[in-house]
Amino acid sequence: MSSLLQRLSQRLFGQTAKPPQVPQPRPKTAPAPTNRSAAVQSNAVSALVAVGARRPLIATDGAIAGFEFCIDAEILRRLRLRTDQRGRAAYVSAALTSARLMTQSGRIGFARVPADWLVNATDATDAAGAWVGIEPAPLAQQGTDLLDAAAALVPKLRAAGAKVGWSGALDLGLTPDFVLLHQASQPMDALLQTMNQRPEALRHLPTLVTDIDKTNDVELALAGGASYACGSLAPAAFAVSPTEALPIPPEAQRVGQLLNQLVVGTDTSVIASDIKSDVGLSYRLLRRINSASFAQLNGDASIDQAVLMLGRNELYRWLSLLLVQFGGKRKVSSALQEITLWRSRLLELLALENKEAVPSQMFTLGLASMLGPLLKISLDDVVSTLNLPSPARQALLEQSGPWHAYLQMALLVESQRLAEQPELAKPFGGVERGMTLADDAWAWAWAAEHASRD
Repeated sequence: MSSLLQRLSQRLFGQTAKPPQVPQPRPKTAPAPTNRSAAVQSNAVSALVAVGARRPLIATDGAIAGFEFCIDAEILRRLRLRTDQRGRAAYVSAALTSARLMTQSGRIGFARVPADWLVNATDATDAAGAWVGIEPAPLAQQGTDLLDAAAALVPKLRAAGAKVGWSGALDLGLTPDFVLLHQASQPMDALLQTMNQRPEALRHLPTLVTDIDKTNDVELALAGGASYACGSLAPAAFAVSPTEALPIPPEAQRVGQLLNQLVVGTDTSVIASDIKSDVGLSYRLLRRINSASFAQLNGDASIDQAVLMLGRNELYRWLSLLLVQFGGKRKVSSALQEITLWRSRLLELLALENKEAVPSQMFTLGLASMLGPLLKISLDDVVSTLNLPSPARQALLEQSGPWHAYLQMALLVESQRLAEQPELAKPFGGVERGMTLADDAWAWAWAAEHASRD
C-alpha cells in the first residue's frame, strides 16, 4: 500500500514523475534558480514535508474520525516575508490534497488554510470531499478585497464536494458548513462558554475545536458539545504524577507476568499452560489465531498450537497489545489506543530504517512510553511489567542513552516540529523519510486497532 505522502507526490507531479529531493540551503554567493518550473516543484516537495505531520481528529465517541493537515507555522512566517504566490499555492494544494486523499480511506480529511493563502489556490478539486477550515489572515493582510476573494472561493470548494468552515473572527457574509474554534492558550471552559453563546443560526452546525494540547481538554470539549476535537494528544511526558498513579489493573498484572516469562526464557509449554489457566486470555488468543491471518489452521486449533504458531516474538507483541486495551475507561480511550499503536509502530519502522539488530524492541519502547498515561500507572510499574532492557530504561527514566533518539523523533513528529531538527532525522533517512514512515505507521495502527475489535 502506497503511503499518503507517496500518493500526494503522485498527485502533484504525476504517476510516473519522481519528485526531487528537498533542496539544501544555498550559499549566499550561489545564483538564484532560473527555472521557474523547477522552483515550483521544489516548493511543492517542501510542502509535502510541511503537511506530513497529521494530527488526530477525535469524534464524540472517543475514536479517531480523521486527521488534520495544516501548513507549518515556520513556513507561514517565512513565505509571508516575500511575495511568492506560486509557493503559497503549492503549500495550499499539498494541504488540500492531503485532506482529500485521507477521505479516500473513509476518514475525515481536515485542512486548515489561511485566507490570504487560499486565494492563491488554482484548483478547487484538490479539496474534493475534504473539510476545509479557513483561518483569518494577519491583521496587516486583512481587508475587504481579501474577504471578498475568500468568500468567492467558498461556492467553488463546495461545488467540488468540500465542506467549508471558519470561526466567528472571519466574516465572509456566508453561513459555514461547520464552525472552527481554536483553544490556543484560553481555558477550555471559557472556550465552551463562547461556543454556547454563538448566534442561533450557527448552533445547529458541527463544531470543530483545534489546537488542544491536553487530553483532558479534548474530553472536556467533546463533553461540552464539540463535534470534533483536535490536537497533539500523545503525551510528551512518559510518567504520570504520583498523585494520579493507580495500582496496576489485575488483568494487566497477569499479562505482565507472561511477558516476563517470555523475556527470561521460560519454556514455551509452561507459558501455554499458564495461558490455558486464564479463560479470558485463552478466548482472546483462540480468536486471534482463528482470524483470517491464520486461515491455514483448522477452526479447532488448541492453545498449544496457537502459541507455537505465533512464536515467542509475536506472542510477546500480542500480549503487549492487550495491555493497550486495558486503558478503556476514558472518553478518548479508543483514540489513545490507536495513538499508542502508531507510536510503537513508528519507532519499530525507524529501527528498521536504522538497521537495528532487534527492531521489535523499539516497538516495546514506544508502547512503554504510552502505557503510564494510558493506564494511569507509574513509570516504575511500566518498566517492571514489560521487563525493559537497560537502553529502554535509560530512554524513559533518564531521557538519555542510545534509544532516546527514537522517542525524540516520535515527539517531534507528533508536535509537527521534525523539520526544525533535520540532523536528528538523518540516521532514519531524513525528514521526508521520517514523515513517510509516520504515515505508514498510522495505516498499520488503524488496521491493528480494528483487528483487535473483531
